[in-house]
Amino acid sequence: MTEFPKSRPFAPPEPRTEPVVALRLLPWQGPEGRPATLNGDGGYLSRLADEIEDLQLDSARVVFDLAPAVLDNPATCPHEVRFAARRLRESLGDVLKIAESRRLPGPVLARQITSPHVKRWTYEAHCVGEARHDLRFVLHAWSLGDLAERAELILSELLTNAVRHTDPSPDREIETRYELLPAGVRIEVHDADERWPTRQDTAADAETGRGLALVDALTSASWGVSTREGIGKLVWAVVERDDNAQVSGEAAV
Repeated sequence: MTEFPKSRPFAPPEPRTEPVVALRLLPWQGPEGRPATLNGDGGYLSRLADEIEDLQLDSARVVFDLAPAVLDNPATCPHEVRFAARRLRESLGDVLKIAESRRLPGPVLARQITSPHVKRWTYEAHCVGEARHDLRFVLHAWSLGDLAERAELILSELLTNAVRHTDPSPDREIETRYELLPAGVRIEVHDADERWPTRQDTAADAETGRGLALVDALTSASWGVSTREGIGKLVWAVVERDDNAQVSGEAAV
């Protein structure tokens, strides 16, 4: 990573006026090899990333302009050549990372997340957090980031119920399925348990038994339980924007 020049004051970046992409690809991979992205909504982190990229590109230009004076000079000693080569390599690495991050703008990345998006998880408690991260990634790719908070709470309740109340088998997994809708997303959790969950009326201060009541409230009662092919059941919930704004269908190809 190229160092920031000490002579340049580093202040919080100013907001940009030009349009920004929905997502920007970061130069490393996330969990399970999935692309790592930054929400390019023009917020502080997005502007900070732009500022860092500008610094890297400026440094690369300086190294590129000065390199001939070192490499083309017959009097240059081997130590100076090695130093110039290292700086050129660092700058080239920075520029390649920036080029890669700009190669897949938001709309292209979104089209790679097809609908329905299906993942399978083991019957372990940590799968809930991993599934939430996966759902958030999908929602941002589908330009539904504003639904992430509600959708993640709903998924947590449905998936936690499946983990807690299903008798696991070594050869069985829980399946999550997300389907892009005109105004939101449909979330499904499939498991092998034949028993159907029921909503319970619990006291306001109860510590358990409020999961489906929360799902009911967050979805305006747009949820349910259905049979599925083979054994088990699926629990579904629909999360929509309050204004029922239409979602672009380009992501669901």
